[in-house]
Amino acid sequence: MKKALLPLLIASLVPAAAFADVTVYGKAFVTWQNSDLISGQTYTEVVNNASRIGLKGSEVINDDLKAIYQFEYQTKPDDGSISQTCTATSKSTTTNPAATTSTTTTCSVSGQTFSQRNIFVGLQGGFGVAKLGMFDTPLKLAQEKIDLFNDMIGDMQAVIQGETRAKNVVQYSTNEYAHTTFNLAYINSEVDQPGTVNGYSASVVYNTKVLYLALANDHNVVNANNKSIISPTLTGAAAPDDTNIIRAVGRVVVGPVVLGALYETYDNGKTAAATKIDDNGYLLSAKWEIDPKWAAKVQWGQSHIMGTDVQSKTTSLGVDYKLSKNATLLGYYTKNEDDKAASGFAQRDDQYIGTGIELNF
Repeated sequence: MKKALLPLLIASLVPAAAFADVTVYGKAFVTWQNSDLISGQTYTEVVNNASRIGLKGSEVINDDLKAIYQFEYQTKPDDGSISQTCTATSKSTTTNPAATTSTTTTCSVSGQTFSQRNIFVGLQGGFGVAKLGMFDTPLKLAQEKIDLFNDMIGDMQAVIQGETRAKNVVQYSTNEYAHTTFNLAYINSEVDQPGTVNGYSASVVYNTKVLYLALANDHNVVNANNKSIISPTLTGAAAPDDTNIIRAVGRVVVGPVVLGALYETYDNGKTAAATKIDDNGYLLSAKWEIDPKWAAKVQWGQSHIMGTDVQSKTTSLGVDYKLSKNATLLGYYTKNEDDKAASGFAQRDDQYIGTGIELNF
């Protein structure tokens, strides 16, 4: 039995009374799209868009304090695997009148059906919320719902850095005061060597029905999350990697239209010209609620932070049709492109068009 199945098995064996404050939730989000890639390949595919299932709940300790928890796992409705590996094999044949070469591509899937997403345990009370585990950083969550194509091929990750689900996190969040919340997360690198640096992520959020504003900062989160060693004795291409991200987000509701904007600066901490990135990017989005059933949306982003001296762009158009409160049919078009390749970064000029269904429960 795969370990990721244990939480669900345990939940099925424990008496229902013990789970009075447990909520089972999830999302099935699958699309069928045509992919036209810079490589010249064009094909159709069924795509999983971060489908998930989870348990969350609380245990009341007293009138002012309760323990909280969440166990969330990603699953793959399209092929049941976490990863796919493809190998191309070429075979040359020398015959008259000319030599020919044929290529055969073999793909295999691997990995557990369930993979860990946001999982934590903590305490909540009049002081706020304190929790420990593996979960999205305050900077990642600061984007709120600005990204209208979140989890899809048009996700803002095509041009924006910092979408990190950090490991080994200790986080404190205040309760909301005057529509404002403060969040501070400490990311433990868990490496005991000279030059090791832990990371932090912090945000301040102002949120009302009409206006949303957020300012967030990640410092050394990438290195701490990946257990990278930062040694101040290194120079040149091997100089310290001390990543830093600053993100500002805004959303405003004007009648049936929701307008969103995100601006970000990113420094990957490199000093060598061939690998250094210290620039900015932004994302603009708009959604028009045509009526209770139909909605149209558009999103555009650009940055110079995905690769060294690389300009990246993403453009997405979409339409949603609500079948019910929790079920939505959708159609979309996305183009992701870069003006060139860079060290460790492959150039894109890819287009996608598709349709699918999102069901929340």
